[in-house]
Order: sequence, then C-alpha cells, then structure tokens
Amino acid sequence: MPEKNIIAVIPAYNVEDTVEKVVNNAQEAVSKVIVVNDGSKDNTLKVLKNMDVTIVNHSSNQGLGCALRHGFKAALKEYPDIVITLDSDGQHDAHDIKRLIGIFIKDKADAVIGSRLIDKSQWTNFPRHRLLGNILLTLLTNFSAGRKVSTDSQSGFRVISGQALKRFDLTTKKMAISSEIIYELARNKCKVSDVQIKATYDEEISNVRAINDISRILILLLKKRFTIKKRSPKISGDTPSHRYKSA
Repeated sequence: MPEKNIIAVIPAYNVEDTVEKVVNNAQEAVSKVIVVNDGSKDNTLKVLKNMDVTIVNHSSNQGLGCALRHGFKAALKEYPDIVITLDSDGQHDAHDIKRLIGIFIKDKADAVIGSRLIDKSQWTNFPRHRLLGNILLTLLTNFSAGRKVSTDSQSGFRVISGQALKRFDLTTKKMAISSEIIYELARNKCKVSDVQIKATYDEEISNVRAINDISRILILLLKKRFTIKKRSPKISGDTPSHRYKSA
C-alpha cells in the first residue's frame, strides 16, 4: 500500500476485454481503485463485480464528463493525496503509472499530464485525423487557459493532487471534460508537469464524431473563457445511479 492515499478513477464503457488488466495494473500503484461503469452494454459490470474495486454504476451511458465527475466526487470522499485517471481500454503502459506518480512527488507538482505528443516520433502511432484533432484542441485549450499547460490536452492519463481537484469547477458531461480539466488547472494556477508516455490505439473514431467533439469543446472553452469565474467549485451536480463496493 502506498504511503500516500492515492485513488485511481477509471471511466469504463464496453471494455470487458481490457478493464480487468487495467485495474490490476493500477492496484499495484494506488491505495484504491474507483471504476465508473458508464452504462456498458457488454459484460464490463459483471467483470468489475468480481474485482476488489469500488464501482460507480450508470444505468445508461452518460458520457465521459459525467463518468469522471462522478468518479472524482467518490474519490474526494476518501480525502486523497493524489487522484489519477486512466483510460480503461488498455492504451496506457502499466509501467508509466508508478513513473508519473514518482514525477508528481519529485516535482512537487499539482498535476502531471501524460502526453502522447512530446515525442514526435510517436505521432505515427496516431490515426491521422485524431492526431490533427488533438493538436488543434490542445492549441485551443492552451489558448483559452491563457498559458501552455500541456502538449496533449486530450490525454486520459493524469495525476492530480486532491487539494487541486477539489477546487475544480467541472460542468461538462461529454468528451470536453479533458479540455475542461486543463482549463481548471490553469485557472487555479496549478504547477503542471508534462511527461511523455506510450500509448497504443486499437480503433479509430469517425471523422463526424471528431468534428462534433471539437465543436463541443470549442463552445465549452469559449463559455469558460468569457463567463464570470467566481463560482463555487463543483465536481458534479448529478447523482450516479448506483455506487457499491465489490467483494
């Protein structure tokens, strides 16, 4: 068990083939794993019920934003020193989990972002439209944030201090949550370390979905950039369908 209270939050949707390995890898580095099953239609929930994890269960698919917000809300009830987020599709290298936590502690950072884009030699691993979309969204996100926070605003691999996370004002329900987290790190003047990670990709998202995601993210960033900032921190105003501890 780590000396610090480290909570992993893992959003999951139709990942019955990969989620067990992802959780097992995370458990080697953290104190507790919280998985948000976002209305999976396969056997993801069944797999999770046989594991030693805390499950936040959505009866229907609500989107990545809702999944992370509900996961963060559950994590903050544990008074964590550190919260990490991981994708559940197995794209992240298990060895990077302890490495990023170590960098977080060494740098005395408020957050570490696992970037897939620092090493340009890895750009060939990206589906082309995802690479271009990611670069564009990162430029827009950093511009809206008022500073260069990360080279990979859409990375799902993050290490965030519990103290920083509880100050976040997160509102979006969908994919824009990734840019919103970067924006909140800047708004709260957090010290952020950007670190190269390895990643693999099994499938591509459609061009139409990519364009829709970019549009939603741009609208969110414009709203956050030009609306009044003095709001109470809010991780989630919604209530997840179920929450329970697996045996």
